[in-house]
Amino acid sequence: MRVSPARRRRWNNILILGIIVFMVILNAPTLIKTYLVEEPVDPYPNLLRSDHEVSAIYFSGWELEKQNGQWQSNIKANIPVQEIVTRWQSLEGTELTSEQYDNLKSQLSSPESIEIWYKDLEEPQRVTFYRLGDFWLFKNWQDKWIAISVDGNYIMPK
Repeated sequence: MRVSPARRRRWNNILILGIIVFMVILNAPTLIKTYLVEEPVDPYPNLLRSDHEVSAIYFSGWELEKQNGQWQSNIKANIPVQEIVTRWQSLEGTELTSEQYDNLKSQLSSPESIEIWYKDLEEPQRVTFYRLGDFWLFKNWQDKWIAISVDGNYIMPK
């Protein structure tokens, strides 16, 4: 018995559409995650990049460099240099809105800067910060202003 060409085409179209629908159903979870579900925003952004390894930190005559797997400093501190670097890497703060930053602008006097070099990156991260009475104001690696309440001796020990 012979099947007409129109009937064969119809079944071919049905099979093709069925396979396409099946593929869409299999990929639905990925598509939903990619396009519909937003990633959670960290309420406390990090000061330094967490996706790259720090290789050096420079701050007004104070140098911390990783040489042969060991951290070296040009200034003696009362705690290990590795501990100082770990403290810098763990710094996180509260992100300021542009309105909050505008309110603080009148209190900002002399900016200071720290240069952070990362392994496998050609350019350093330059961190601008201000020391205020109750907290420090840093511009992090995402160009966001964050407020960090920390004692000066914690990140810059004497």
